Amino acid sequence: MKLGSLTLSFIPVALLSLGLNVTKANAQITFPFEATYNTQSVFEPIQDTVFKSTVTGESTDAPYGLTNFIRMNYIERNDNTGVESIVRDATEFGIEGLPILIETFFGSGNNKLFASTSSTAIRNVEDFTASISGTTTIVGGEGNFQGATGTLTLSENVTFNPNATTEPSTTGTVILSGSFTVPQRVPEAGNTTTLVGIGIIGASLLLRQRRKIISGLTH
Repeated sequence: MKLGSLTLSFIPVALLSLGLNVTKANAQITFPFEATYNTQSVFEPIQDTVFKSTVTGESTDAPYGLTNFIRMNYIERNDNTGVESIVRDATEFGIEGLPILIETFFGSGNNKLFASTSSTAIRNVEDFTASISGTTTIVGGEGNFQGATGTLTLSENVTFNPNATTEPSTTGTVILSGSFTVPQRVPEAGNTTTLVGIGIIGASLLLRQRRKIISGLTH
C-alpha cells in the first residue's frame, strides 16, 4: 500500500511537470542578397604603404531597403606588384593600437547589417584603375536583422582620381551577392501539448489502478 501510494503521487507529477515545461527551438530565415552599389572612397595615410580607406555606396536595386553602406578598411600597397591587401584589422600589417573597422549597410528604416570585408585589389597604374575581389562577412544587424550572419561575394571596379586632394580618391561600382540568415525563436507548441497529454493519461491510468486495488481490499 505504501509503495503504491508513493508511485501514484510521484509519476503523474513528473509527467505533468514535463508537459508544462515549454521548450523553444532554433529556426533560421534565409535572406538572399544581390545588389550593385555606386561607390566613392577617400584615403587617409597611416604609414608609407598603409592607408585607411572610407568607402560610401549607394544603390537603387539593393533589397530590404539597404540602399547605402559605409565601409572602412586598412589597405597595404605593394608598389612592386601592384597588389593591395584590404583588411579590417591593422595588426595584420604589424600595426598596433588601431581600432578594428566595420561596415554598415543601412537605409531609411531601422534595419541594418554589420559586416567586415577582406579583399585584394590589383591596380593598373597605366589607366588609373583597379579590380577588387573578396568576401564580405555579415556579423550582425539591427531591426529585423538582429543576429544576422552570412557571406557575400564582392566584386568591385574602381577608377582613381588624379585630383584626389579636392575630390574623392576613387569612384567605382561594387557587386555583392550571397545570402545571410537571421535566427528566430519559436515555441514548440506541439511537443508541449503532447507531453501534457501524456501526463494526464498517466495520472488517469494510475488512479484507475489504485481504485481497483482499494476495491479488492475492501471486498
